[in-house]
Amino acid sequence: MAMKRKKKVKDKSEGTPEEIRLFNQLCEALRQAGIETRVEKGDFRGGICLVEGEKEILFINKKHPMPGRLALLIAELKKTAAGEELPAELQAQIDAWQAKN
Repeated sequence: MAMKRKKKVKDKSEGTPEEIRLFNQLCEALRQAGIETRVEKGDFRGGICLVEGEKEILFINKKHPMPGRLALLIAELKKTAAGEELPAELQAQIDAWQAKN
């Protein structure tokens, strides 16, 4: 008896290659600022939390599409000191993404 294969459904939250690249660069900028980034499932919007009184973690909802994730990353990054020290190339990518969205 042959088994039927299920069609693989593309995850709408994956985003374009450019969005994924920007997402990774923003996560790296936050990591360099000492803020860990986690993508988790749940009923929350996301944001930076202080864990155990000292460790900052940015939680991002896995259910949100990539544009929402990027908007959250950019907003939270701007709240930190690292947001003021971004390389010009990364800032230009953020500006271009925001202009499109």
